[in-house]
Amino acid sequence: MFTRKGADLYYDKEISLLEALTAVDFTIMHLDGRMVRVQNEAGKVIKPNSTMTCEGLGMPFHKTPYKFGNLFINFKIKFPESMETEQISAVKNVLSGQKSEQNGLEEATETVQLIKFEEHHKHIHASGEEDPHEQDEGDDDEGQGQPGCQA
Repeated sequence: MFTRKGADLYYDKEISLLEALTAVDFTIMHLDGRMVRVQNEAGKVIKPNSTMTCEGLGMPFHKTPYKFGNLFINFKIKFPESMETEQISAVKNVLSGQKSEQNGLEEATETVQLIKFEEHHKHIHASGEEDPHEQDEGDDDEGQGQPGCQA
């Protein structure tokens, strides 16, 4: 769906991670009825929430109908929910030139697992409100629990 600000048009487009890494090629039905093919240069990666411009594909300027605004496309990248072991190996092989930050792994004294964030993970009882998900209501032992990483 298009939104308009002056002569400029804005369009949100969801693309796959594969398209973001390898190139996009899709069509848009322009407001004037034209089918417009949109491509990016091969090898140019589209990052999440990046905006790209199609010059001259906006609306005509008021009182100068021969001049046009621009079309801005905001890209949302759809990441896979999970990957199989073979897919992980293939991605690691392809992206092996990328270094991830793994400093201090040997010195770590504890390992925690990330889990998907849910609203009830917030510690709202610290602000004076009661946590409706709290299991142990009568026990107020502060400092007894171990901190974890839940992002």
